[in-house]
Amino acid sequence: MTHYALKLSSIPHRSGSSSGVERKLPKLDVAGSIPVSRSIFYLQRITSSAICLLVAGLLAACGGQQLAQQSPLDTPENHYRRGLAYLDRGDMITAQREFERARLLDSDYPGALVGIALVAMERGNFWRARKDVTTAIHRDADFVDAHIALGRIATAEGIERDYATEKWLEEATAAYERAAKRRPDYPATYYYRGHSHLLALDLPGAREAFTRVLNIDQGPLVSPAMAAVGRIQMIERAAPGTRTGLKIALISEISRGELAVLLVEEMQLPLLVSQRPVSLRPGRFRPPGAVQVDMPTPTDIDNSWAAPWIGEVIELGVAGMELFPDQTFRPSSPITRADYARVVQGVLILLTGDTELATRYVGESSRFPDVRSDFYGYNAIALSTQRGIMSAEKVSGLFRPEQPVSGAEALLMMRELQSLFRREF
Repeated sequence: MTHYALKLSSIPHRSGSSSGVERKLPKLDVAGSIPVSRSIFYLQRITSSAICLLVAGLLAACGGQQLAQQSPLDTPENHYRRGLAYLDRGDMITAQREFERARLLDSDYPGALVGIALVAMERGNFWRARKDVTTAIHRDADFVDAHIALGRIATAEGIERDYATEKWLEEATAAYERAAKRRPDYPATYYYRGHSHLLALDLPGAREAFTRVLNIDQGPLVSPAMAAVGRIQMIERAAPGTRTGLKIALISEISRGELAVLLVEEMQLPLLVSQRPVSLRPGRFRPPGAVQVDMPTPTDIDNSWAAPWIGEVIELGVAGMELFPDQTFRPSSPITRADYARVVQGVLILLTGDTELATRYVGESSRFPDVRSDFYGYNAIALSTQRGIMSAEKVSGLFRPEQPVSGAEALLMMRELQSLFRREF
């Protein structure tokens, strides 16, 4: 799976607590990982340029002649496949080197241009990506990977530049269909088509494409396709109620800022608090029309896309989502399972008024082989599993407190928590 950025659509300024209002979400790759830093990006671009100049020099020195193979394994096809593997791992410099080697060995080999086009796509140079992949198709229209690459490039460019979803998805789909026509049982066609539909927030289309990979049941893409289907099923069970919630559900590792959005938009936590008896409402909760109460102000959320939602969560006083001692909220910090358990505990206390929940399991022997009873989050973990909101692994009993939480997992567990209180109203 590649690492091109997922630019989530623009969400206007939020007022009130309308669940239909959206704000610009951060760029994420297909798997939701943290983008490469700008400095590394430029370093890779400079290094890649140096590689290209070196290759050009070699070609000039050789008078345009192809390199001779140094081994039976020193083939354009092998270097192309190795380049794809490096690209999947995010090592664009080595991938570029492999693709350039493939081109030096055979200047007419279309795979070399396809690989170079994919590197250009990852770096956001869509003009170069389209130019190289189009040349590859002209050289060999039956080279299936070239059509797949065009579909991926159309998707990446559409997401990055905020083109209308229908526009870029139509182009990508046409490219995948041309690939399928030439080789009907090639798993990569359906795998990347699935990702394009997923980025278009078309879950049924994505599930259909990934399922086709499973039906073909050949090659290394079966396992990631199975994981993708499982992820889609989890999102469908969680039933995001807003487009923002659906976008966050696709993220592989959510942050504190994104969790704040889910608490307000998907769980409707301010509404749940307002529906509790007045005696159970937290002292810091301020009903509409009440006098403004000065609250601690986080020093690091002014430029955060999630600032309005973070502000609401801080005002509600959700334990686990409070400010750090240095008055920062750290909206980009990832949420672990232990962190999420602490938030669950905070919400339970907020909505029940039962402050004893914060110490109910303190002093008992640990229920989990990987969580000590004196671990800072043990009480919250025990409470969350006891109430059926979170769970340990059924066979090993491990809770894995440091494991990150995906958007789909967060939303599904939030539905369990939400259902507890819906039954009370």
